[in-house]
Amino acid sequence: MVKIFFRLVLGGLTGKVLGLVREVLLAALFGAGRVVAANRVALTATMVPINFFTADALSAGFLPLYVQYRKEGSALALALYRTVRTVLAIFSFALLVALLISRHTWVDLLAPGLDDGTAGIAASMLAIAALGVPACVLYNLYTLVALAHDDVRLINLRASALSIGLIGATVAAYHTGHVTLLAWGFTAPFLALYAWGFYWVRRKGYLRAGDGPADLPDRAGYRLALGMFWRRLRPLLLIPVILQGSIAVERIVGSLLGVEVVAATEYARFVVDSCMALLAAPLGLAGLAGFAKMSAGEVLGGLRRLVPPVLLVTIPLAVMLSVNSTGIVTFLYARGQFDDSAVETSSVLLLGFALGIWAQVVGYTLVKVLNARGANLRVAIVMAVSFGASVAVNLLLYRYWGPFTIGAAASVCGVLTFAIAAWCLGILRYSLVLIALLLPGAAAATGVGVLLSGPGVIRLAASCTAILAVFGLYVFVVPHLRRTFVSGLLARLRKTPPPTEGTLRPCRHRAANRWPSRYRPRRQAANPA
Repeated sequence: MVKIFFRLVLGGLTGKVLGLVREVLLAALFGAGRVVAANRVALTATMVPINFFTADALSAGFLPLYVQYRKEGSALALALYRTVRTVLAIFSFALLVALLISRHTWVDLLAPGLDDGTAGIAASMLAIAALGVPACVLYNLYTLVALAHDDVRLINLRASALSIGLIGATVAAYHTGHVTLLAWGFTAPFLALYAWGFYWVRRKGYLRAGDGPADLPDRAGYRLALGMFWRRLRPLLLIPVILQGSIAVERIVGSLLGVEVVAATEYARFVVDSCMALLAAPLGLAGLAGFAKMSAGEVLGGLRRLVPPVLLVTIPLAVMLSVNSTGIVTFLYARGQFDDSAVETSSVLLLGFALGIWAQVVGYTLVKVLNARGANLRVAIVMAVSFGASVAVNLLLYRYWGPFTIGAAASVCGVLTFAIAAWCLGILRYSLVLIALLLPGAAAATGVGVLLSGPGVIRLAASCTAILAVFGLYVFVVPHLRRTFVSGLLARLRKTPPPTEGTLRPCRHRAANRWPSRYRPRRQAANPA
């Protein structure tokens, strides 16, 4: 799992660098006005129905089952792939037709606060983006087939290709004056990615069933694969309703707060999503592939090795983004058409998002572990509660908190996702002890960071450096944290087992024994000798 994670991170770095160029260029040429708002709404209107039907079906329904069948050497792996591919192809073409027919109605529902001109631009962009839906859906399937073979090339290629396409579309739209060309930055890359994915999985032989006709699935195999896929997917049917509904509500609230908020939300979210893409997504995908292969007795140990380093990285990251939200937005975007008003709105949004980024990363990873272990009903409960709370915060507080509400709602969602998923996996108390020990260091780092923060790149760099230094010094000084983090890291570098004496002890509270039977480690039999 560690190798897959680092390969995903390294591959994602190129995509994020190109993504930064894309967002900076878009901010400089179009600012946070109606064109960018219309483009954000059009892409959201395209991705919400795609993710509504396919995101959990692929990541939580298809991948763990496909990995299991491959591990067993069963022909059902090929049967499962062909069945899911057929279903997704039918769905994607039906969705394409539906988006083309109802594009104006869908835009009006998703962004009721837009004026008629902006809504018209968004509908035109949606018609173009809809043409890439089948390619997007099927390419996502190819990426998971490759990931099941420990091949991350297709996943890493997606972000870079999309960023290059959007950069080209942004330049073309600016120089020609045809702003709807921005939507081709989504469609054209996915058409090219689909063609490459189709070629790649066949070139690598990932879809071979075996060496003889006996290894090919029969009709009964297809029915069995479809039945098992549906059994895995059925508990997750509530998740896309809650998740995509939360995204839709966020876009609705943004449009009610103004066109600038719609555009600024994605500028702020890009900073947070970059961290999520470099940390949470690789951890989650690696966890799906890694924890699905673990025995029940290995899961708890794997989680206790996974959570501490993630918290060690994400807590100071949250502090840096929160303290320096204005400085980061100014450094990245404040040029060209991106004026002071856009900087202020984006900074407030980034502050809200950054407060809970640590919980979003850990929570996302733990949810994927639950998926990998087949606990999809628990995942549905986690997602329903956390995203339901996000929807409630957005709808109830946007009149009082303004743009900050959107970021704060995402942070509330992340904290609840982390807490409930950790409780389901039996590591909530262990995680809370770690967080409680890290909080004084985070508070001290926040104070120093605030004192050094201010306008200019030098003060931004000084504040971030001081936050890292103070937090790192605190971890090194506190004995429990030093043994948990530093000694464990040195042991990994030396390829020796980390020390077990003196580290944070497992919880002895009764709640710690609520470990579900399917995850509970088996007791080792006494040695008769």
